[in-house]
Amino acid sequence: MTSGPVLAEHSSDILCQNSLFARFKPLVLLALLLKLLGAGAAQDVTNHQTEAQESSSQYSNQTRSKTADETSPADSERMFGVVRTFGITNDKHAAPLTPRGKFRIFRQNVTDPFTFVGTALQAGIGQATNDFPAYGQGMAGYAKRYAASIADFTSGEFMSTFVFPTALHEDPRYFREGEGSFKIRLGHALASAFVTRSDSGRTTFNWSNSLGRVAAGGISTLYYPAEDRSVGLVFSRAAIGMVFGTAGAVFSEFGPDIQRKLFKKNRN
Repeated sequence: MTSGPVLAEHSSDILCQNSLFARFKPLVLLALLLKLLGAGAAQDVTNHQTEAQESSSQYSNQTRSKTADETSPADSERMFGVVRTFGITNDKHAAPLTPRGKFRIFRQNVTDPFTFVGTALQAGIGQATNDFPAYGQGMAGYAKRYAASIADFTSGEFMSTFVFPTALHEDPRYFREGEGSFKIRLGHALASAFVTRSDSGRTTFNWSNSLGRVAAGGISTLYYPAEDRSVGLVFSRAAIGMVFGTAGAVFSEFGPDIQRKLFKKNRN
């Protein structure tokens, strides 16, 4: 006798549940849809991050490879077959040098045969004009002047090509303009004494050149005669070093053009 009321009550519960399900069915479906979309979006984000990491890793490997290539310029790259071009590049977008690459340029410059010939001529001029009279004359005086010239060049290159560029993250190379009017290219070469490129590719003041030349001038007080060790002479030598460096930049800018014209004339 109780089955009737129980069945009626059970039927009422089912109807109530169906009514509640029907009422909240859109919300349930919306929640399921959002869950599916969220899972898909999360998967897309994960895939995108994976692809980005792979792309970044590939770019880093390419950059490291290119950087390694940039640090080893060919020894055969010489203007007129004689003048070294180890610290000169025609690539305006060259990859930055590593500290090892900067040291390699310094080593190549100071051990190049052209360096010893140039310093020999410089010592000979100093001998003829009797620079640093305390060194005296004769072979002994010439040997002292030659040793001082070698020390000047080595310390200047070490400071301005390796030490300060590495510490300040600056590029010690000369970036040839290679095209444009004579005035623009000349201005570019002259400005290289004061303007350079950072390792990040930005234009910056050439602190490495300025501080390197002054530091080299200070080191020279260790081997020059006592009467040639004043502060004024230190800055004077630094200025002379910058002038010679600027002259070298001008030659580096226009040397290849002169070489092409001469060789073309010879061929004709």
